[in-house]
Amino acid sequence: MVLLYLWNPAWAQEKVLKVLEAEKLELRQEGDEEVYVLTGSPVRLERDGEAIEAGRVIYFRTRKLLFLSEGVRYRDREGRLLEAEELQLSLSDESFDALEMRIEAKDLFLTGPLCQRMAGVILLERGYASPCVPCGQEVPDYGFRAREIVLYPGDRVVARGVVLLVQEKPVLELPVLLLFLSERQPRFEVGQDEGGLYVKAALPYVAEFGVGYTLLAYYQGRGYGFGFDHFGTGEAKERYFFLHTPPDTFQYRGEYALKRRDFSLSALLERDDTRDRLTRFRLEAFLPGTPSPQDWRYTLRAEGFLDHDPTTPPPRTLQRLPEVEAQSPVLREGPFSVQGGLVLGRYLAETNPLNRSARALGPYAQAGRALLSHSESLFLSPWPGAILRAENRFRGFYYTTQNPDGEYERQIDWATTASLRQTLGGFSLEASYLRSVQEGETPFRFDALPERRSHQATLSLGLQERPLALNLKGGRDLEGGRYLPLEAQASLQDQGYQLTLGHKRGLEGEGPLETRLEGSLTPYPFSLKASLRFDHPKALFDPLLLQGAYALPGGSLNLSHRHGLNGEGPLTTDLSLALREGVSAYTLRALRDWQKDTLSLQGQAILGPESLSLQTTWDPTALAYTLGYRWGSLPGPLLDLALSGRYQEGFRATNLRFGLTQAQPEVSFRLGANLHLPEVEDREIYLKDATFSGGMELWPPVPADEAGEGAIPGLSLSGNLTYLRQPQRPEGYGLALRNFGPTFTFLGREKTKLHLSALLTQNLPGEPLKPRFVLVLDRCCWALRFTLDAAKGSVGLAFLYGGQAAGLLLSQEGVKLGGGR
Repeated sequence: MVLLYLWNPAWAQEKVLKVLEAEKLELRQEGDEEVYVLTGSPVRLERDGEAIEAGRVIYFRTRKLLFLSEGVRYRDREGRLLEAEELQLSLSDESFDALEMRIEAKDLFLTGPLCQRMAGVILLERGYASPCVPCGQEVPDYGFRAREIVLYPGDRVVARGVVLLVQEKPVLELPVLLLFLSERQPRFEVGQDEGGLYVKAALPYVAEFGVGYTLLAYYQGRGYGFGFDHFGTGEAKERYFFLHTPPDTFQYRGEYALKRRDFSLSALLERDDTRDRLTRFRLEAFLPGTPSPQDWRYTLRAEGFLDHDPTTPPPRTLQRLPEVEAQSPVLREGPFSVQGGLVLGRYLAETNPLNRSARALGPYAQAGRALLSHSESLFLSPWPGAILRAENRFRGFYYTTQNPDGEYERQIDWATTASLRQTLGGFSLEASYLRSVQEGETPFRFDALPERRSHQATLSLGLQERPLALNLKGGRDLEGGRYLPLEAQASLQDQGYQLTLGHKRGLEGEGPLETRLEGSLTPYPFSLKASLRFDHPKALFDPLLLQGAYALPGGSLNLSHRHGLNGEGPLTTDLSLALREGVSAYTLRALRDWQKDTLSLQGQAILGPESLSLQTTWDPTALAYTLGYRWGSLPGPLLDLALSGRYQEGFRATNLRFGLTQAQPEVSFRLGANLHLPEVEDREIYLKDATFSGGMELWPPVPADEAGEGAIPGLSLSGNLTYLRQPQRPEGYGLALRNFGPTFTFLGREKTKLHLSALLTQNLPGEPLKPRFVLVLDRCCWALRFTLDAAKGSVGLAFLYGGQAAGLLLSQEGVKLGGGR
């Protein structure tokens, strides 16, 4: 195995081929080419997320070619499992040729004598496919044979020269067939609602420019609906959807994304009249698509919406109509560097309420803007011990709007800094200059800058001779024409201790302003700190802060105390303990507020999957408490219990909260309840509120035995239920149901399931029951759904094909209508 890992660099190209397991390595020389032969039971390889297994592997180094034989198993980056008798894989372009190929893609099983892959597309000649094979059916309910089957990335299947099979018997010949393995939805639905009869159908098509569905619908007495759902099959990611339903409802969405090294583009256009009557659009183009630090960068952006309903106010979101940007790379010449950029755009956005001329335009207005930015920097060492730094940064915003004086509005953000530092041994001298300006007016709220001006020069002196450090800093405010306060600091620092004294004094007649003293002592495992500050103008001390810590094995113990020196006395005392031993952890915190005369305790013990917690607050009148218990962790199950209340001449506000959460893909729900316990003013025990959301299986279905007896249907609950105790109502409670109800599941042979659901969406009591009944026959690779809605007075029948079909119809919230969209 050591030799195998040594050969890995020789096999590396852009992606490394790793040998995980093998029994024998043989090196051959065939002409001018090195050949590596690996054998094992099996040989296991890995390459960029792909897993390969075979009994014998031959690698031709010059041609970058792998020849696999004897039980080949190949799982690609899309999760598809490919099995073959022999497979030849090219590592240069990732193409392959295989014999007797079997493919498991999503829930579709494909097989054929010859198989090829080029440019990510798999071609299977004289192939067979069926989604029913993984269902364990002795004879698949349906499938097809085809002259050729093409499997695209993203699991889109196009077959040509197709013979449809039902129970393995030919029933129909088609020139072409289209399947979407990851976009399953009902293809045919007929029913009746409050408006009358309706029929919906989605008919697949295949063309040179892509694949998709034509969407056709008829609504009795209302008219026809039509549309399409198109997927591109080229290099770019494309999807175009359009649907019109009577009388005048439109839904469309167009997505396009292309990313290359030299160019990148993404676009989106969408409208959904069921939400709002707006067409939203977004466009972004980048040149280059993946820039390097040496590239000029160009960007085009457009973002906004078209309002189709003048009776409602439009949203006040920022619109770019459009915006173009150019940015240079950082250009360097010796110690000097410069970078610039320009953004030109027209914007429709909320106006600036602080700008008088902008307020006159209304709350939402349009204007053009140019944003010019540039930055320059200089860094050099002109002589030994000297460092010179300088930076200039400018952003100028220029608008097409005018102020009341007729001038075009603008605002700037301009900052210039420079410093020269000279060191001589432990002595240092530094002169600094700063000028920063933000001023001007903008018509827009989104780019408004606060007014700010700063202009000053400072001089700093320093001496560093360990353990002593002295610093003195002064300067002048050039904007206000006054001297800045003089700041002095002295510190002693060495291993195990530190003492710092700082003083600030005004030079314009203010006198002393501030004095600070800080000290620390750290003899391991102890750590002691103290800090104090005196405000001279107010003649007041800040609270004295004392801190102590002790490093425990696997934890720490900390104590801090704040004490007022202006007659207040002790303020707060805080004690905390943290300890960890393996999977167990303990924390404790006690806080004493001397001014409020309260004591708070917080503690937690984590014992593997279990944890206990305590929170208490004591004052002279009452003791408030919360006791908690938690078991488990997500994805669950996770159990939470919390007992809370307060003791004040008896127990009051006593509650027990219960929570149970599970977030697994098969069963996901959240259950919570609040139980009132006896207290001084109310001795009764009752449920105050409860909520349930998600889906939960109470018990699984049991199939019949060989004699056809003993079958037990499974029962599950799904949807959302909220219970609230309401003593003022005659019933004393209220229930809010949202797609809530039971589902009975009957299990038959070959994974056949029959689901019967009764779902409610209403408030109880007070409203007559109007459930929606849903009956689903699930044959794993196809399903029928019958719906009867008493609230809407509608009935519907839908057919869905594809593996695990009913899994799309049933969700945590209940039953999905209208398919997978």
